[in-house]
Amino acid sequence: MKITTQRLILQNFQLEDLDQLAPIMADPKGMRFSRTGHCLSVLETKEKIKSFIASYEKFGFGKWAVSSREHNQLIGYCGIAMETIDGKDEKELGYRLDSRFWNQGLATEAAKAATQYAFERFKISYILGIVDRKNKASLRVLEKLGMKYAKDTRFHGAEMAVYSLERAASSIN
Repeated sequence: MKITTQRLILQNFQLEDLDQLAPIMADPKGMRFSRTGHCLSVLETKEKIKSFIASYEKFGFGKWAVSSREHNQLIGYCGIAMETIDGKDEKELGYRLDSRFWNQGLATEAAKAATQYAFERFKISYILGIVDRKNKASLRVLEKLGMKYAKDTRFHGAEMAVYSLERAASSIN
């Protein structure tokens, strides 16, 4: 799988990406709003990549490596994962970028490409976004995609807001 946007390339992770992803997952600034709130070790990052690869094999989609075309380097991930939300398996949009690449619209660009691809390729009817309300930048990304607030929930022990985007309401029909 490979998606090319104006500034980014999204593609399947390989284990060889570990050296580039590990520093991103170990950055306290970038991991502040992660599910656990803590940085990942190199071994934990390797397991994360393995889980992304397993998702491609099981569902055909997952979190994809995001690379900057200008810098020719991996800058994070973005994609759709299966998550259990309120006891139901849901397709959830997730992304994390190297903090050096924040505030450039790259997360929105990657998220738009990932959701469009999921809607077109897998005919998914809706995608959820789960976000900590204190993460204003991530809230803006979801809103720029056209996601609408759906409800509050507890997700991995934390209070989170759930946003939803229906295929029919997106730019893909």
